[in-house]
Amino acid sequence: MARRGTFIVLEGTDGSGKGTQFKLLRDRLLTAGYQVETCDFPQYDQPSSYFVTQYLNGAYGSVNDIGPYTASLFYALDRYEASSRIRAALDRGAVVIANRFTGSSMGHQGAKFSNAEERRGFFIWLDNLEFEMLHIPRPDASFVLRVPAEVAEELIDKKEPRTYTDKKRDIHEADHKHLERSVAVYDDLCQLFPRDFKRIDCVRNGTLLDVESIQHLLWERLSPLLPQPNQLEMPMATAKPAVSEPVSTPPPKPEPDATKKPTGQDTPQPAAEEPKKQAPSDKPEEPPHEDYITNTTGDVYAFTSTLSPALIATVMATLSRSSGILSTTVLKAFADAARKDSSFIGRVLATYGDESVRELVNQQVVVSGASALLAQKLQWGRMAAYTGPQPEYIRPEQKNADGAYKYFTPPSLTGTIASQYAERMDAIFTRYAAMLPRMSAYLQDQSPVPLNRRSAEWKLSMEGDARALIQAVVPIACTATVGVYASAQSFETLIIRLLGDELPEAQQAGEKMLRELRKTIPDFLVDVDRPDRGGAETVYRATTRRAIETFAKEHMAEAYAPQTPAVQLTDLWPRNEFDLVPDMLYAKTNLPLDTIRQTVANWSYEQKLEAMDDYLGERLNRQSLPGRALEKAHYSWDLVTPFSVFRELQGTRVADDLEWQLLTPRAGYEVPDIIDDAGLADLYEECFDISLGLHSVLQQAGYELEAQYATLAGHRMRWKVTHNARQAMRFFEAHSDTRASREARVLMEAMHERLSQSHPTLGDAMQFVGMPEDAELNELATERYKQFKTASK
Repeated sequence: MARRGTFIVLEGTDGSGKGTQFKLLRDRLLTAGYQVETCDFPQYDQPSSYFVTQYLNGAYGSVNDIGPYTASLFYALDRYEASSRIRAALDRGAVVIANRFTGSSMGHQGAKFSNAEERRGFFIWLDNLEFEMLHIPRPDASFVLRVPAEVAEELIDKKEPRTYTDKKRDIHEADHKHLERSVAVYDDLCQLFPRDFKRIDCVRNGTLLDVESIQHLLWERLSPLLPQPNQLEMPMATAKPAVSEPVSTPPPKPEPDATKKPTGQDTPQPAAEEPKKQAPSDKPEEPPHEDYITNTTGDVYAFTSTLSPALIATVMATLSRSSGILSTTVLKAFADAARKDSSFIGRVLATYGDESVRELVNQQVVVSGASALLAQKLQWGRMAAYTGPQPEYIRPEQKNADGAYKYFTPPSLTGTIASQYAERMDAIFTRYAAMLPRMSAYLQDQSPVPLNRRSAEWKLSMEGDARALIQAVVPIACTATVGVYASAQSFETLIIRLLGDELPEAQQAGEKMLRELRKTIPDFLVDVDRPDRGGAETVYRATTRRAIETFAKEHMAEAYAPQTPAVQLTDLWPRNEFDLVPDMLYAKTNLPLDTIRQTVANWSYEQKLEAMDDYLGERLNRQSLPGRALEKAHYSWDLVTPFSVFRELQGTRVADDLEWQLLTPRAGYEVPDIIDDAGLADLYEECFDISLGLHSVLQQAGYELEAQYATLAGHRMRWKVTHNARQAMRFFEAHSDTRASREARVLMEAMHERLSQSHPTLGDAMQFVGMPEDAELNELATERYKQFKTASK
């Protein structure tokens, strides 16, 4: 059963203030109406922490006397003891927050390794031990509170006495070098596994941020991961007005229903009785209006999480027909009405709402058992965030509880065709399973790590590298899980697109997503299956798709596709990059654009170059992107890459135009030299031969769409994409560093080189293509900021 709740972990070095932030986060979640389960690790009040306590007190020796694997077992078993409680809380929809978890063992025990490759092997070993072998629940995200070692030591000395030790510092805290190394290892974790570990910098310019600022940064990062609390169960407090003038149009009152009987949801649960002071009017005191907004005295404020996103969006909808002023009185009226009448939100949206209101409510949806073909379609939209397993976490060789490999079988396949599909899919997966240990053994033989340091855990690291090298033979039908985080408007668009898609798997996914979202935000999806709205849009998409397909078949005769370069810049605008200079100057003059163009046309080459250089500026990191005048320049590409590279790049979502052709084995594939060197070329090529045979069988039987499932991740595919210059800068730089695959880096560098041939100045501005992070540039950026702040004063 998929978990309903969210598992959040606070990590960080000793002295980083985790305990304080942990308590603040717990209180904030409770105030927001969430069920909250807290865990503090190690569990010093439980017998399961015995070995941890002994270890930290030095009973077994110093930090260096106890190996990382041994020490990690102490902590893992302590977490195992709490795993059933965590799992039960997640199943009932609670938010579980833990002070330290597996990341702490990775950070502190990982600091004992000097070799990065061995440390990565340790990470994989510990991940497998806790989440695969012991089945401890995996956190949705671990937030690392980063504090430099020298600052952390000062904070450690200010800690209150601990119950587990009689010393001022335990053996980790007492070792300054260990603190320094653990900070570096936490940084490494955040870079290696950005989906699992998210860094929160608590020190700026050498000064520790205040507690409230750190909490704000933390909440900003984790709030999108939270489930939506049930608004009917939320504590809605009475509040005093934040401003004197109420909105001009009051919210509609709920219509009474004499036949309706009160239910547990209609009637708020009574709170524990506490002594209350009575005002002179003999009415109960009202709680502060900070329950609803973050700033009751300023002109700018945000809504707190006390109100549900759906209710906040409903309040915002009334602004379209009001004086534009909100008050906590209005918020209370809305909250009370929504609690008593489940149809209230829908009626308000029908009266006041417009399309923009749907962008104010966000939801998370998980699609399990999705083929890579479905995942490709799910992630086509630009207005949503997507998550999915990284290649090292997908294990195609593993079978499900029924003893079958995990791949999608189109329901339309029956009889002999279905049998052939299963037989050939199994054959490919079996070959993958046979290749994996052999490739891992080959990498071990080639590794420079000395024989006396090749532990079982180190072998797991080699296995991870082996998976990356042979993932090309994994069929597109292999299933995984995709997470989608989007607004109601984006979900509505996505569902309509899926319902009108030609692929049955996509249609089924659209129907299931709609069914589940109707359980959480029904009032924001009313148009999806209205015949005159979503229904008409679904029909429009389906009919236009079929019409253009028919036209293409009649007028574009199928023929053998000629060999073309893998990277083609098919269109660009403008031809001369200096044509962008007038747009760069526009906002800094009071002249019409035509006049600016006429003036610039008479400038020398040097003047135009100087203007462009000034606009592009001195970029000291990837995050510094030039102004929006660059969005006027566009580049259209026709690309041929392996499917795996397309999927790696698709997640960036910085594109104006993204289309791909039907997947087919006939676009070819490559056999990397290392596959041949490892003696696996025969098995490797057999997978592609089986894929081609299955694809042909499906095509000949009339299953042209379903035949795509037979292709492999290493098969080439043709796709096109259009970027503006600003998007291209982000795209090329993000996918050409060391974290990207070799194939992606090669592609990005080739695209950048081709762009630079036409627009050399813009190409030069994309200076971080193929560059790792530069410490000197980071220091220079910090110095520039200090100079700027000084000058501003």
